Amino acid sequence: MESEEQEWVEAPNGWSDEEDNGDGDGDGMLDLFGNDDPHQCFTFQIKTSTTATKNIRLNGFKLHSDETDHSTGVTLWQAAPRLADYLQENAMICKGKSILELGAGLGLCGITAHYLGAKSVMMTDGDTPSLLKMRENVRQNCGAGDAMSTENNTIVCRQLFWGSPHMEKFLEHGKYDMILGADVIYTPPSVQPLLDTVACLLKPHGQFVLSRYNKWNNVDDEVVIEAAKQRCLVCTQPSEGIYVFHWNENSDSGDTHS
Repeated sequence: MESEEQEWVEAPNGWSDEEDNGDGDGDGMLDLFGNDDPHQCFTFQIKTSTTATKNIRLNGFKLHSDETDHSTGVTLWQAAPRLADYLQENAMICKGKSILELGAGLGLCGITAHYLGAKSVMMTDGDTPSLLKMRENVRQNCGAGDAMSTENNTIVCRQLFWGSPHMEKFLEHGKYDMILGADVIYTPPSVQPLLDTVACLLKPHGQFVLSRYNKWNNVDDEVVIEAAKQRCLVCTQPSEGIYVFHWNENSDSGDTHS
């Protein structure tokens, strides 16, 4: 599957209509007197039951490193721990469910869902460096390579670009009980393809759980919620920074997308 993937890097302006002209501002200059190692290991503890925990380690890059400037998914953004905490506090929403994560980056939320008993977890990103780190972290924490399968549990990493025609092609993997996203909205042009993809791949009676911490480029919550309404998805906010979208019960869109 990796051999079929397209080389692509999502910079912070990756969804804008403007292209990076490559002009630097000196940020890439080596600091001879500082710590020039850009790597960082992020640790996280997952509470898998009332008496058991699982410690995971995610290899990535420091938030303000040159690597993160060029590829947004290779660090751990604040919304990912927030979403992982929400999943642990509501562990039954994962148990036995098929879960898709969009913009999974280093893989914290998908790995968390896996250890909370999800039936299957499909972790995706469009960004090539992020996919490399994601697969490394799945191997390290779940004992697997591109895919990890046990008798009742599967976790897989795949490339997925949002919107048409990519989302329709991705339907070959099926639809999902729950879709996750953490700090995946960087620019206004990213909102429409994100929600198109959610609407395409979400099962009837499914839910899309979005965690937001940073609101880049003035993309307010209202913009996202209104775009979701246009796709017959309604929003509730159970806690700070967590937005849960369901199909509108008065609409047949969930059935239409089944």
